[in-house]
Amino acid sequence: MAAPVEYVRVCTLYGARYYYSPGTDTCINADTGETRRVTEDRVVVGKTALASKVDDIDGRVARAFESASVASALTSPDFVQGEHFGVRVNWGNAGQSNAMGVTGAAVLGEGFLPGGTGRLTGAAGVAFSGKTVGGNAGLQLTW
Repeated sequence: MAAPVEYVRVCTLYGARYYYSPGTDTCINADTGETRRVTEDRVVVGKTALASKVDDIDGRVARAFESASVASALTSPDFVQGEHFGVRVNWGNAGQSNAMGVTGAAVLGEGFLPGGTGRLTGAAGVAFSGKTVGGNAGLQLTW
């Protein structure tokens, strides 16, 4: 009778859910993809290639949501006839990310087009979400 084959070896060195990678002395956590291997000096900790890609995708998705929330928090003040300056505090949300922003706008000039029409307005703002910072600036010509 042939000896039984051990297809999956349990790695008890690091706790539950660690298994040896076949043919190596590297233990892999089945839930997180974390790898651990004992060397002469220390335990080397890493990630499987798949777990690293998932972490990278998760990080990019989180940054995308932060960026979207920053963009939505950059709304400029709205003027009506006779107003010349405005400040607006904004909140933006995308996914799990929230952003706070402050924008301001001012009328830079009026009546410089033929017929005494024309208005030039400038606006700028900044918003923050997590480690993401965004800003905007612009000019608007209306008549």
